[in-house]
Amino acid sequence: MTSTHLASTPSVSTQATSAQQLAARLLQHFSQFNRQRLMLNNGICVLNGADGREAAVIEVPAHSDNLLLHCQVVSLKGEDRLAVYRLMLLLNFEMAAMRGCWLALDEYDNLRLCSQYPLDKLDEAGFSALMNGYIRQVEETRTFIEQTLAEVNAA
Repeated sequence: MTSTHLASTPSVSTQATSAQQLAARLLQHFSQFNRQRLMLNNGICVLNGADGREAAVIEVPAHSDNLLLHCQVVSLKGEDRLAVYRLMLLLNFEMAAMRGCWLALDEYDNLRLCSQYPLDKLDEAGFSALMNGYIRQVEETRTFIEQTLAEVNAA
């Protein structure tokens, strides 16, 4: 794993679905190696990096058997939307760079890196590898986009 320090906000969870129970077990295994207590709360667990920013949001919707990973990369408030949106959509087509992830805009104008996996295809080792890879992808994507936005804004 990278040097990212992970933390989640523990809370009381409600009745979990079988998919959420599986995700909770995988998350518990992952947290043993990171020395952090990570747990789902209503199907969601937010992991923060050492810098306080999101490293990953793990989500298992109530009516789904899929694991959804997403993370805020940057806020796009105040950006030249047309140029930025075009660039972000072009990035979605760069399969080698995005490694199975895609960029999406949330309702608060935050650019998020997203990915989805079927839970029944993951075991403890696969989940840990997936999480470590996703967190690295977030770091790389965030750095690239921040640098690119700085260049666009400087021009």
